[in-house]
Amino acid sequence: MSAATASNGTTDGGDKAPSNHLELFVKAGKDGESYGGCPLCQRMFMLLLMKANSGQLTFTVTTVNMAKPPADFRKLSSRLPVVVHDSEILSDPDEMIQYIDEHFPFPPMAYDNAKAAEAAMNVFSKFSFYIHNVSNSSAPLIAELRRLNSYLESSPHQFLCRDVPDHLDCMMLPKLQHVRVAAKAFKDFDIPPELVGIWRYLHTAYCFDIFRQTCPSDQEIVYHWLSKPELPRLTKEKAIFYSTESSPRYAMDVPKGVKLQ
Repeated sequence: MSAATASNGTTDGGDKAPSNHLELFVKAGKDGESYGGCPLCQRMFMLLLMKANSGQLTFTVTTVNMAKPPADFRKLSSRLPVVVHDSEILSDPDEMIQYIDEHFPFPPMAYDNAKAAEAAMNVFSKFSFYIHNVSNSSAPLIAELRRLNSYLESSPHQFLCRDVPDHLDCMMLPKLQHVRVAAKAFKDFDIPPELVGIWRYLHTAYCFDIFRQTCPSDQEIVYHWLSKPELPRLTKEKAIFYSTESSPRYAMDVPKGVKLQ
């Protein structure tokens, strides 16, 4: 395992962790130590970092190689991510979110925008079907992207429900980044540039420090999917391009010609 202290967090091996200190265990990258490309792990990382930046808590991030999990971690859980706070060990995403919000309520991150949730609901599942070759056509994915884009273009907000991220954004933004990076790697699919609402949304995320701090590299995102046995293999050229041995790259640009204003 490899540990790092997150924003506003401090570690001292000789002192007992304060009551507002949490541990977040996330998926390790290909080398078994670096930060991996799990979208759910990034979701929890974003949540805790937002809470930490408001002064609510401190936390450390520890990467775990699930191919060879340390004995100490095996006592905690068989899956990732995991949040540990005092004697509480949480590995269910809904339970993690509920627990964190109850104990560290600021900033409030709940949302009640049914239209936003509905617009975002099926994008990732259609992407998963497409990348796994369950659906050979990109049409279902494009249809869901257009649905989300239509909502975003009609919304007055920078994020899905308001002008600062909430739980829906912490869930959706990592998934959209996977759609962008992995669909390009495995399917040569690009999010259409005419979907201006989505590109504005992504651009807002790319300018948001918490997203930038928690986003895995393109190579680790591709490896996250490449490690799934049912996915098609990359071409030789793409395998070299997305090798984790190369310097980390982060797709955080916007296609030329997309009008963000």
